[in-house]
Amino acid sequence: MLPPMPPSRLTRFFERLLFLAIRRPLPPAVQFAIATAAIILVTLVRVLFVTVLLPWLLFMPAILLLALAFGRGVGLYATFLSAVLAGWSIAGSSGFLGLDFLQWVASGAFLVVAVGIVLLASELRASFARADHLMQEAQSARDALAAREAFLSSVLASSGDCIVVLDREANVLFVTENGRRALGLAQEAQVRGSPWQALWQEVDSNRASGAIAAASEGHRTNFAAPARICGGALRWWDVSVSPILRDGDQSGQVLLVARDITAKRAGQRERNRLARVVENSADFIGVASLDQRVEFLNPAGCNMVGLSPEAACETVMLDYIWPGDVERLLEEVLPAIRDAGSWSGEMNLRHFRTGERIPVHYLGFRVQEEDGSLIGYGAVMRDFSEVERARVQQRLLNNELSHRLKNVLTMVQAIAAQSIRQAETLEDAGEAVSARLVALGRATDILTATSWQTAELQALVATVLRPHGALSRRIKVDGPSVAVNPRAALALALAIHELTTNAIKYGALSNETGEVSLKWWIAGGAIPADQRLLLTWRETGGPYVTPPARRGFGSVMIERSLKAYFRAEVMLDFRPEGIVLTLNAPLAEAIATDRAE
Repeated sequence: MLPPMPPSRLTRFFERLLFLAIRRPLPPAVQFAIATAAIILVTLVRVLFVTVLLPWLLFMPAILLLALAFGRGVGLYATFLSAVLAGWSIAGSSGFLGLDFLQWVASGAFLVVAVGIVLLASELRASFARADHLMQEAQSARDALAAREAFLSSVLASSGDCIVVLDREANVLFVTENGRRALGLAQEAQVRGSPWQALWQEVDSNRASGAIAAASEGHRTNFAAPARICGGALRWWDVSVSPILRDGDQSGQVLLVARDITAKRAGQRERNRLARVVENSADFIGVASLDQRVEFLNPAGCNMVGLSPEAACETVMLDYIWPGDVERLLEEVLPAIRDAGSWSGEMNLRHFRTGERIPVHYLGFRVQEEDGSLIGYGAVMRDFSEVERARVQQRLLNNELSHRLKNVLTMVQAIAAQSIRQAETLEDAGEAVSARLVALGRATDILTATSWQTAELQALVATVLRPHGALSRRIKVDGPSVAVNPRAALALALAIHELTTNAIKYGALSNETGEVSLKWWIAGGAIPADQRLLLTWRETGGPYVTPPARRGFGSVMIERSLKAYFRAEVMLDFRPEGIVLTLNAPLAEAIATDRAE
């Protein structure tokens, strides 16, 4: 079969003109005007220059061209106009009546032939128009296909994912440029035609192979797994595997879209750790929007203020603040957070169920976007209730210590003054003061162990008597457990010290046979207000006792201190057989908490 001959220049010229006339048609009036002018021009050429030929022949090319250029209507118009002007050119001045029979027959034949030519040309023109339309559609389709290919290429180039196409045998057909970079491949030719395992190493082959096999059967799957790329780096991948369809049928090829989620996974782990820290924190942690609506409150915060997590999301910041601190929050705290980025100090919250005040240490901070724009407020608060109670307790202890110290100093001053006044020499005064202060110190040791609240009588007596060694075993102590207040304990400790010292020097303990009985008990019935503390110190078996000519410091201190601090009836009796001390005090006064004066 011979190849088609290429069109000539003249043919291409007429094709361009024809397509131009088809694609850009002139208005009908202009078309008929051109047809009229063309037929008149042919008529003039016939009359002036061609007189020997049949007149109708010159009109045929013009009619054909007009029919091709403007269609059937203009062609038929040109045909009838040509017949009229051709007949006129033959008849001359005699008009159409001057035509003979043959000329009329020739004119009729001309009309028939010309009409046929017009119909044929119009059909040819219509064929050209249809061909032109098809060519335009084909060009549009090619342009659309090219645009689509360009769009798909730009999409693939813009995608940061690794996009891979596998053939029926799961070998690599195509890898996007970004995919090659993500996999550490220099060129696609490195893996084209290779098994898919050449792209990812140390991957979970069972899951991957199963996903590819499922895609080959028309199923879409997705999995995430770690794998090493060609450079050896371990990365995490989120892989979507799906079949490639052609005309709705499976092609056997598989599309893999793999996304590197290593950074995302690390960020998610970091967020999860932070979330666990916030959830497990014992501190109040909350976030509010710019309009002060609470958007998040951790469990510790809900417990602190007595709210459920659901109810917390329906509150605003001011709902949590103690009424006395609302103005401070609005005028000091929030402006400081907006301007300086944070604020810290002590605040007070309100318990939603009980209404009680909750002292907290408040740390407020900005919640902002990456560009630094403020989007909300965050707060971390720690319950300061225990700290505040400790502060109150510390103040109370300081006040109590001050009071105790004053009492002790007053007692020390009295001991020193009386000891010096009653002593005959400075050495005697020094020994007396030293011994009495030691006894006072031992009593304070007992009180210190109970934070100066109370002193147990048995422990107090044992502490005061312990320095006297074997002699203290001749003092028979008997009595129930009674806890006396600090002032009563100091007075009693000094009294027992004085009595013991006197007994060792002059009384029942100054010989080998004397003894002392120290007893106390509670009398007065079951009503606490009527109960009394009774205490006796009784010496027996010692030297004969005679009442002193003048009362010394010991006897004065014993009677005065015990009467004052116990609100008691005190009697010191110097009997011949031995000294007897009796104390009869209201139990409530002995055990009552000592009050600062």
